[in-house]
Amino acid sequence: MSAGGKYYFISDVHLGVSGCDRQELEARFVSLLDSIGPDAGGVFLLGDIFDFWYEYRYVIPRGHTRALGALARLTDKGVPVWFFPGNHDVWAYSYFARELGVRVIRETPYVTELCGRRFCLGHGDGLGRTGMGFRFIRWMFHNRVLQVLFSSIHPRWAFGLGYAWASHSRKIKNDPERSSMYFFRGTEEPLYRFADAFGAEYGASHGGSGIDYYIFGHYHTPGSVDIPSGGRIYVLGCWVDGGEYAVFDGQELRVSAVPRPGGI
Repeated sequence: MSAGGKYYFISDVHLGVSGCDRQELEARFVSLLDSIGPDAGGVFLLGDIFDFWYEYRYVIPRGHTRALGALARLTDKGVPVWFFPGNHDVWAYSYFARELGVRVIRETPYVTELCGRRFCLGHGDGLGRTGMGFRFIRWMFHNRVLQVLFSSIHPRWAFGLGYAWASHSRKIKNDPERSSMYFFRGTEEPLYRFADAFGAEYGASHGGSGIDYYIFGHYHTPGSVDIPSGGRIYVLGCWVDGGEYAVFDGQELRVSAVPRPGGI
């Protein structure tokens, strides 16, 4: 991947989510995309950009018009955009590539080199040791046969089911008795242990050169911590609660936030 320009990393915008000002949420996302100049190195969308996304051959979810337009403007300017499906928008197929010029990355985790630094990227779900229930649900979402069967449901009912599931998922994350599994717990997190093991194995197979930065989303709580095998892991927060994104300028990585209207 070519060097030069700033690289942006964004996760968990959850466009279309219920229980918040959807227009304000989309406006903040669009404002960030529109602020990215044509000299940027690229934009990495690390999953759950949409609260629910499912493509039929001739139908895509209603809404998100301004966000989709902003992505198209970026790629029209020559800025590469990569999209990593999350657990809420895993059903992204050909629309992003054909209509928006966005490359969909399904490899998890995905390792790339930017300006001489190695990045390990992904949404974050399914990495590290997870519970049997979560693994089963993830298998269902990624199973091609079940996807084809779901496509046979009329969009009127399919999208209703999809948004109902997305709303239920968020309620679980907001439930104090059940939400601990979704919070990034630093060195106690399976994702942290995954990164440590992955970095050690990667370095051993690449002449001792390991990973410099790990960037994920999914956990809805921002945080960062050094990895024993080398590098540092960054977890980006949910835009419903904040608006964190990361920027790499070729020298260092920093995490910023899109301010809410009125500086809130």
